Amino acid sequence: MKSHDESNGSFVTQLAKLCEDRGHSAALRRYWSETTRPAALPILGRLGAIGDERKSTVAALFAVHPAHAEGMGIGRAALRLGDRKDGEHPYDRHFRRILACTDLEDLAPQLHRLVKRLGRESVPLDYAKLLKELNFWSTGYAERVKTDWAKEFWQAPLDLPAA
Repeated sequence: MKSHDESNGSFVTQLAKLCEDRGHSAALRRYWSETTRPAALPILGRLGAIGDERKSTVAALFAVHPAHAEGMGIGRAALRLGDRKDGEHPYDRHFRRILACTDLEDLAPQLHRLVKRLGRESVPLDYAKLLKELNFWSTGYAERVKTDWAKEFWQAPLDLPAA
């Protein structure tokens, strides 16, 4: 039996293969509008994602920006969208909106906005890790996921004394 990590990885592998077809990718991007969402259903069906909000969200995000890089979580990716000046990061306010979300329905549009920005800035994202985190989120561990994202984004590395 596959572990969750292997299952998430194979989902992303299958998703990447499907999105090589520009038509499939375009259909998945239609997921973001309720009026055009039915166009995404055939592709979501091929992925086994119909009725699974987490997989559907990840598939639609991947179609927006398919640059995948292992280990590049939400917080790390968002951090790469600018440099801190006077303790503020240009993405601070939007990142706080992501962390304020209470359910996947609220979170998905915020992630969509982030991923569009990541695409403009050519910053990759680990979609298998994101799927794993959304699975945790939906099983009652949303605060843990948010804490991990916040650590990646705000927690500065410890300054080590010079040797």
